[in-house]
Amino acid sequence: MQSEASIRKAAAELDGALEAGDIDRVVSCFSEDCKIELLGVRIWGHQGVRRWLGWVLDHVERIEFAPRVISVDGDVFIEEFGVSGILANGRRIESQWAEMLTYREDLVTSLRLYFNPIDFAPALGLAGRAIGPAAARLARKGLEPYELLDQAE
Repeated sequence: MQSEASIRKAAAELDGALEAGDIDRVVSCFSEDCKIELLGVRIWGHQGVRRWLGWVLDHVERIEFAPRVISVDGDVFIEEFGVSGILANGRRIESQWAEMLTYREDLVTSLRLYFNPIDFAPALGLAGRAIGPAAARLARKGLEPYELLDQAE
């Protein structure tokens, strides 16, 4: 099992890479067999990380994180944090997120990301604002291929 300090350092490196938009650096923070769960879907491996980052960068030009609560239990890092950013259409967003990451040898093996997709509806233009909760399904475009989680749809 890793130390809490090691996990906190690895998590800070991941946040810094995400804020910098450095795809290769973000990918290097994940194990090759990682899984990512968001918007009711699961994606796998380094290619999944790249699809996730491509999806993020298609919708958000600049992103900043403000940690609120951080907890480390064994190899699991849990965080509640604020997200602010500039969408690709120039609009500013503010959102509250939570994540749970599992680490092995300073690499993320599992990431579960929780946020309200409605916060990002403006990124989808008028259609996004009009469709409300269906925005999550529309927002998944670009994450393919993925596996639907049990609670999805």
